[in-house]
Amino acid sequence: MIRFLIDENLSPRLVEVAAGFGHAAFHVVHRGWAAMEDAQVFRRAREEDLTLVTNNWQDFEGMLRREEIHCGVVVILPAVRRERQVELFTAALEAIRDHELDMLNTVVAVDDAGRVTRYLLPELV
Repeated sequence: MIRFLIDENLSPRLVEVAAGFGHAAFHVVHRGWAAMEDAQVFRRAREEDLTLVTNNWQDFEGMLRREEIHCGVVVILPAVRRERQVELFTAALEAIRDHELDMLNTVVAVDDAGRVTRYLLPELV
């Protein structure tokens, strides 16, 4: 089971989507963290071993690159409507399930076409 933290600019419905795949998920707003800076959200996610789900990649990428070990991130690349967010997150969760991915230091990015890309950040040697 993966524990996800859904960023505030994404639909709270993603919590239910994660639960449908057997994962726990929490939305930033429901945690009372909506007003926090991205660095604070990232720190909290790291402290609680949560895999971040965001479409705000440009703000989190640098933080992830500086971490030797992190719990991973799912990136929904485009800024899309909430219904589409559900579809794209579902595609990411299907890839995680089908490939039995461990999210440690893993980025799972899904684009508007639903294509899922996985890579390590930083790369483990």
